[in-house]
Amino acid sequence: GEATGDMGEIEAQAPVEKDNGTVRVPKAKFIEDVDDYMKGKDFELTMRELQTLFQQYKQIEQGLQQNRIRLGNKLPEIKRALDTVKLLKEKSAPGDELDMDYELTDSVFAKAKVKDARSVYLWLGANVMLEYSLDDAENLLRTNHENCARNLATNKSDLAFVKDNVTITEVSIARVYNWDVKRRKAAKEAENK
Repeated sequence: GEATGDMGEIEAQAPVEKDNGTVRVPKAKFIEDVDDYMKGKDFELTMRELQTLFQQYKQIEQGLQQNRIRLGNKLPEIKRALDTVKLLKEKSAPGDELDMDYELTDSVFAKAKVKDARSVYLWLGANVMLEYSLDDAENLLRTNHENCARNLATNKSDLAFVKDNVTITEVSIARVYNWDVKRRKAAKEAENK
């Protein structure tokens, strides 16, 4: 039998640093008192720093969203392969023949008669396919499914953290900008008196 898809060992996702230690980005600070925050600071430099931080958060957010899509697509693929291996284990007794449809490419299927299935071939990626016993394939696919689901949950949490930081940084940029407008207006009014 053959189960297609990229089914090599899926490693746990590399963490990104945050309070719980999974997102490697500094937590954005909400600027409570802009006057106090800006004491002794250059407006232009502060705005550049905030905008750089904002861009970093947006890049991380984009990477996490792409990873979420990839993991979201991989999870059902692994589940289908796992279900196929389980079916082969349940239905294939010595001498039994099992009629199966298998996917050649997207939306193209072929029929096969499987006799005495004792192993399957799994794609490990990079054009590598290995033969596994049904038990080993089931264990590998179950582990991959669990890791993928766990990575998806971690990704969701990381994405929420980064989105919160994007919002906090956007608000900080607006508050510092408004502080500068108010400061310049006050300076102009003082100049005109």
